[in-house]
Amino acid sequence: MTLSEQANRHIVKAEGNFEDLPYFTVGNTRRADGVIEYESEIRSADGQVLKQSWTVRALSGLGLPGSLDQDVYVALLQIIDRQGEIPPDGWIGFSLYEMVQLLKRTHGGRDYQQVKRSLDRLAGTRIQSKNAFYHKDSKTFMDGTFGLLDRVQHNETIDGVGRRSEKTWVQLSDYFVSSYRSDYLKGLDVDFYYSLNSAVAKRLYRFVDKKRNRRHQWQVDIFSLRDRIPLSNYRYPSKIREKLAPAHEELTEKGFLESVTYSVAEDKTNLVSYKIRDDFSSRRPSTVLERTPENLIAVERLKAEGVWGDVAEDLVSTFGPEKCVHYCQLLPFQKKVRNRAGWLRWAISESPELDNEPPKIEVGETSEPTLLDEAADSPPTPDPEAQRIFEELLLDLGTEGSDKNGEDLGARSIWFEGVLATSLTDDSLTLTAPNRIARDYLTERFGPTLESALSKKLGRPASIEILP
Repeated sequence: MTLSEQANRHIVKAEGNFEDLPYFTVGNTRRADGVIEYESEIRSADGQVLKQSWTVRALSGLGLPGSLDQDVYVALLQIIDRQGEIPPDGWIGFSLYEMVQLLKRTHGGRDYQQVKRSLDRLAGTRIQSKNAFYHKDSKTFMDGTFGLLDRVQHNETIDGVGRRSEKTWVQLSDYFVSSYRSDYLKGLDVDFYYSLNSAVAKRLYRFVDKKRNRRHQWQVDIFSLRDRIPLSNYRYPSKIREKLAPAHEELTEKGFLESVTYSVAEDKTNLVSYKIRDDFSSRRPSTVLERTPENLIAVERLKAEGVWGDVAEDLVSTFGPEKCVHYCQLLPFQKKVRNRAGWLRWAISESPELDNEPPKIEVGETSEPTLLDEAADSPPTPDPEAQRIFEELLLDLGTEGSDKNGEDLGARSIWFEGVLATSLTDDSLTLTAPNRIARDYLTERFGPTLESALSKKLGRPASIEILP
């Protein structure tokens, strides 16, 4: 697979529990009682049995989440991916225009109202879990009552010349946020997902792709599969096979499934066996990006220009952070670029000769690529008192601080590697970053939070200056 083919796929992170357990009534008309009930058992090697139950209830009048709501959920995953991460408080903001674009729907009033109603339905649907919601950090199945979304807000503002703008905010539940941030995730190919016509095929792809866990073959009890989608409560395997047939056919035609076979085990269990096409697995990212400051800064620069998260990591891993940042710097000098992300993917992979190039960052002769500027002067010398204040500041922020995006600074300490405190006055702390790129990123991402914390620590208004 060429890099251009890789870059054209959009693989986002999907939370594992919502890929695994039934939530959207894609294979069943919405029941009058507005309830999905799923029960299962997990048997350990020593014979112990863990009984699980998962009940989804609709808010009166809105019904259970269905086919459109499944698409809206996937669009939310795309928005999270574009924004980089979920803040600890779970709030994410976006425009309805952006979501309708992701859903590939028209921008008519009816579509906007349907999306609004879908978000209300996701916020109004409650889940009761007993030993069913898996938490990766604690390695336990959790009990509780919660939802996917806790709140939805639509804000409209009018500027000084009377122009209206609207922004939607949703708050993801603590359960979802905690699971997502603990990295209980799988890759979801959203281009392939949206290429599917059948809502059952979409759900089947999400579920089978999660359960196979990168294996090329996987099998499941047909009645368990019925309940996980969920389909109506069909009593006979032949009826379930009939209802699954169109989805199986579409998933085979579009390259996910190689074959589907049915069998009966010795204990009379009716099984469905799926074989995944070998070339579909290659659609997943194969590289693991080293989480160095240089790599992470390069990824953030690409994402700021609209490059999708996994594509950005592929580009940095394949071509190195210096080249990726170099073309990000060239982008403002190019004329008639309509698709900034597409231009960057092309330029980084093809290395074209371009006019109006700004000076390149000089790189010293080291064994590995680096973003460090080659300094003509001697390295900066930290000021002991300034450095002490700076280290205390980071220590304080590590337990109670967050940046403007709501991210814990202690978990982001990697960004401050190589940063030295070189001067402290009554109302100003001067820091020196290892390079201009780091300076710009730290100023934008953490500057206001650091200044606020420094002012609190000194007991008076104070500022922070970050030099390259």
